[in-house]
Amino acid sequence: MNQQMLTGTFYGTTREDEEKKLNIAKEMVEERLGKIRQSASDLQEELKSLREVYDVEDKEGLAQWFNTDARFNEVRNDLKRAERAGKKPFFGRIDIDDLEHGKRESLYIGKSVIASNPAEPYVIDWRAPISSVYYDHSLGRCNYEVPKEGIYDVDLKRKRTYEIEDGEIKDFYDSDVVANDELLTKYLSKSKRNVLSEIIATIQQEQNEIIRKNPRHNVLVQGSAGSGKTTVAMHRISYILYNYDTEFKPDGFYIVGSNKVLLNYITGVLPDLDVYGVRQMTMEELFVRLLYEDWDKNTMEIKTLSKGDKGAGIKGSEAWFKSLLRFCNALEKRMIPREDIILEESGRQIMSKSDIEAAIKSCGSKSLADKVEKLDDILLSKLETEMYGRYHTYGPEVQKKLIRKYKKWFTKFFYKGSVFELYEEFIANERMVNPLITYETNHPDLYDLASLAYIYKRIKETEVIQEASHVVIDEAQDFGIAVYHALKYCMSKCTFTIMGDVSQNIRFESGLADWEGLKKLMLPNKFDYFGLLRKSYRNTVEISEFATDILRHGTFPIYPVEPIIRHGDRVECEKCSSVDELNKKVLERAKKMKADGNETIAVICKDIEEADRVYKAFSKKEEIKLFTDDAEFASGIYVIPIEYSKGLEFDGVIIYDASKEAYPKEDGYAKLLYVAATRALHDLGVFYLNELTGLIADPIPEDRKNITFVEDDFHVKPVVFKKEFKSHAQIAKEQALEGDKERKLRDAYGPKKIGATAIKTSAASPIIGVKKPISKPDIKKEISEKVESEFGTMPESTSLKPIGHGKIDTSVKWINADKRKVDITTTYGVLTIAPISDETVRVMFSKQAGDIYSPLPEGVQIKPTKWNCVENREEVTIRMAKLTVRVNKKTGALSFDNINGVTFLSEKTDTTRQCHTGADIWWEYFDWSKKESLKAAGPGGTWEDLAMTSKYVSDSASEASALIMSSKGYQILVPAGIKVLSCTIPAYGPYLSFIETKCIDYCVRTVR
Repeated sequence: MNQQMLTGTFYGTTREDEEKKLNIAKEMVEERLGKIRQSASDLQEELKSLREVYDVEDKEGLAQWFNTDARFNEVRNDLKRAERAGKKPFFGRIDIDDLEHGKRESLYIGKSVIASNPAEPYVIDWRAPISSVYYDHSLGRCNYEVPKEGIYDVDLKRKRTYEIEDGEIKDFYDSDVVANDELLTKYLSKSKRNVLSEIIATIQQEQNEIIRKNPRHNVLVQGSAGSGKTTVAMHRISYILYNYDTEFKPDGFYIVGSNKVLLNYITGVLPDLDVYGVRQMTMEELFVRLLYEDWDKNTMEIKTLSKGDKGAGIKGSEAWFKSLLRFCNALEKRMIPREDIILEESGRQIMSKSDIEAAIKSCGSKSLADKVEKLDDILLSKLETEMYGRYHTYGPEVQKKLIRKYKKWFTKFFYKGSVFELYEEFIANERMVNPLITYETNHPDLYDLASLAYIYKRIKETEVIQEASHVVIDEAQDFGIAVYHALKYCMSKCTFTIMGDVSQNIRFESGLADWEGLKKLMLPNKFDYFGLLRKSYRNTVEISEFATDILRHGTFPIYPVEPIIRHGDRVECEKCSSVDELNKKVLERAKKMKADGNETIAVICKDIEEADRVYKAFSKKEEIKLFTDDAEFASGIYVIPIEYSKGLEFDGVIIYDASKEAYPKEDGYAKLLYVAATRALHDLGVFYLNELTGLIADPIPEDRKNITFVEDDFHVKPVVFKKEFKSHAQIAKEQALEGDKERKLRDAYGPKKIGATAIKTSAASPIIGVKKPISKPDIKKEISEKVESEFGTMPESTSLKPIGHGKIDTSVKWINADKRKVDITTTYGVLTIAPISDETVRVMFSKQAGDIYSPLPEGVQIKPTKWNCVENREEVTIRMAKLTVRVNKKTGALSFDNINGVTFLSEKTDTTRQCHTGADIWWEYFDWSKKESLKAAGPGGTWEDLAMTSKYVSDSASEASALIMSSKGYQILVPAGIKVLSCTIPAYGPYLSFIETKCIDYCVRTVR
């Protein structure tokens, strides 16, 4: 596009212009703060009032309380967000010529949106699609992608970064990249505490690429020490929650680390990234969680892995997992009888060995418990077919006897004990091959827990549970491959972001020496991604080179490290002749570092035992802190073991006793020493007793001096697959094709096509809820007959009591979700949940799964909506933008929640649904309260009160859909052609009865 055709101008570029922009942004934030504080005050008063008015057992009062409390917490988060924005409203700016829309504009980028009018933000969020221009592109023509809209072309004219502290501009820089080495050096020269606050402003292109990867695929990242792995992972969580908010929720994220120190440190960053409610746990705690009821916290305790435990190396290996797999396969064969099942009474075979094998094969990777349950269902079905068939007559008593015998035939052989007993059997078998394997009863270590969780999922689990939607694993190299095999099986429905550095594997007996096995396991799909973070932003050039030289003394491959150009003092190693001299010099150096302005200083020891000794020696002379596994990161001088220092960084670091005795010249110790050295931001000191370790003192071997880092050497995916960029024309064509598909699906979800007829008639339309033979209509008869509506009439009281089956079992067995709906198979039938729009859902329940034949109720239209289905141990949740449907797995009962998470409608848990299949009548029991007002829409705009009565709200001859309105702000709508009876008399209901139809079928729409 010609520049003369562009409208608008760029904002001013002088300091005066920028300060004016900043002041306006601060005023907008201050105005926002005032409104938020008032809202918080109002909600506090409301909570106080609710405490005074409602009793703790009042359900309605509790619902209001939880709703108000949730709103108060959200407002409190808004307050924190606004306060942060006031101190630093923005950190970046881009001037672009928008070639698509023909305009020229300046966009300011901050940690969150600042806007008086949401449609015209004054400052845009760093996670917004257009912000990628700031992070990814150099000056000139470039583009950015907006989901579902396509690619937008822009011409980037200016990229500016601001240094703002406490609401004042200190400086700003124009650059072709986000932050060059000179600017990064300026940021990194600050103390550790200040560096964290500048991270968003200095995200680099290689980091941004990982942050913005699609969360529906797995990501594995090798990052050198100081490359920002952990920070990238935390920003990735924030980005996903911002851009994929309908699919991913904070409580669906797990952050998994190797120790509590690291977890406390990294999750402290999350509130500053506008992320709340994400769960964090160690890998051991995650596997304990996956053991559910088999873990007894009163009698069991996690055993910490000890260095030199060769058994851990065996239990963390690929071979160990393969042995575990063979053990579970053998268990399955042992616990499922595979002989032909023949009835003694008739000699007839009802289930063959091949039938059993086929049923097992059809279950795929389901647990043994699921396979046994399915086999029992199939066997019972075949038994009923045999008993009620025509080939042999079985008397009533014989039938009862056969049902008692075969109802749970396969369950009789199923193991009902603890997974710990099975694991002890497995351990005993493995010890016969390798006596180095260790296991303490009731004291499992990490690899025991991984194996136990796999056995639980494979053998015992009876419900498919989705613990999380996305798992972020930091310091991934610390865990053996067996851990990831167990994780992938136990959490098969979630995706992973895995960050690590194999050069920092300090659990060298059991951790990962390279990524090859993990890439094959976790990155099997086309769009899964393996990436490298080469650039180190932590260390000075001198510290980085010192640390890399330590690695060159090892025999393992080294991934590339590229330090930014930031120079500091040369690393000096000082000899000491005694422990007293060592302690004295180390303490003097630590005090000097503090006097030089370093806020965080670490004296790093080889292990926990050495750290305890050093701390006791120091604490008598100086204010020193011992860094324990539950310590909070703050300023001061710390004594810390290497294993707790992983993932952390300090302004100054002292390595305590880097002697030949403490660190032999071996690969494992090279990695230990490398981790210690790379914790330092600005200053590194090394002290040793008597003789310096050969990992530092010895010359670098000739064959290791000039290692060249080539990506292909490390089997990085040669092609990073990305979805093709699409133009607006391509997207328009796709949308047209999608429209054609939607029209073809009208029979399933939407109204039937309306065709012109020769004669307009008021006669009832045929029932289309059921497939029936089509006969030629008698038009004359339709015209002559007058159809009388039953709406508002009351049935005979004798017909109010449900007939047919008693309480049917609607407990959930398994689910199957596709793009249109979720089919939930219960013991009795299939419950189908189909999102229609942001606020509307369709619910159907029938004896078996099938197509949907009835059109949507009048006034209900399909609208594009984002929704997701999440499953956990207790329930299945289908979440839309304004409506959430929950299905209790134990009872099958439905609950409907509004946008604030408040339940407005639910089924009765003791009796959810009933049916009389012979008469095609269904009943659905709702937990309507006496305080709730229900009214049904009638002809001519009339309304029928449904309180304490029974009335027909529609009939099969009516062309109008049934509509029930509630005072709680929701509607129930039933397709036309279905006869519906509402009964709110406690002696019989409350229920809705669906008459002369093959299924329950209605829509729920929230109007609040």
